[in-house]
Amino acid sequence: MSLSESSAGPVAAALARWARAKPEAPFLFYRDAKGHFGWWSFREALAWMERPGRTDDVFSVKEGGAVRNGVEVAGPFLVSAVAIGAGSAEVVDLDRGGARDIWISWRPLTHPAELALARWAIVAGAAILVEPGERLHPELFAWARPTLASGSAEELLALANKFELLAPRFFHRRWYRQRGERFRLLLVEGDPSPSELQQVRQRWRALSPSLAPRCVPFPGRSLV
Repeated sequence: MSLSESSAGPVAAALARWARAKPEAPFLFYRDAKGHFGWWSFREALAWMERPGRTDDVFSVKEGGAVRNGVEVAGPFLVSAVAIGAGSAEVVDLDRGGARDIWISWRPLTHPAELALARWAIVAGAAILVEPGERLHPELFAWARPTLASGSAEELLALANKFELLAPRFFHRRWYRQRGERFRLLLVEGDPSPSELQQVRQRWRALSPSLAPRCVPFPGRSLV
């Protein structure tokens, strides 16, 4: 069955639409065994999803190159994100920024919020960096310069604290501006209180005037 068919589900259909509209656009980033980043375009992601009898061991979406790490990391991510009835069939409805969004996925998609964000990112055509771990690393955050981040109030405060430790002593305002220029949205999970939202907002804005993302309870607006 082609993912472009409506019965494949809205997220899978969205992936097929992006593969037609922007086939070579970088889409899904992952880290290989040597710590180097690789990526799949929308076309490559769709090719992997639509391959009959695909297996993790033998399939390569890039001619002349092995992408076992991509299949092991990006493949399962895609399967979980587009599957009909996987955890939640809903897609988070978030306001989009003026430019293409960038999102780092670090939790398993068994986490309801992570799955909802993954499905939103595919529908929105965002660039996704899959980096499994126990937390969102501040070094990765500084390098990737995402447009949004999601987590509990405690996790987002901890990220801000560790992000501050990375800043150089001199020219730190320029450093914050360069690495936070795209950052536009903080999604605070876990039914945060108004005081928790204010604390997260003030902590990030205290780092630099250039770091002033909107801070809202997850999922931001509504579910569609």
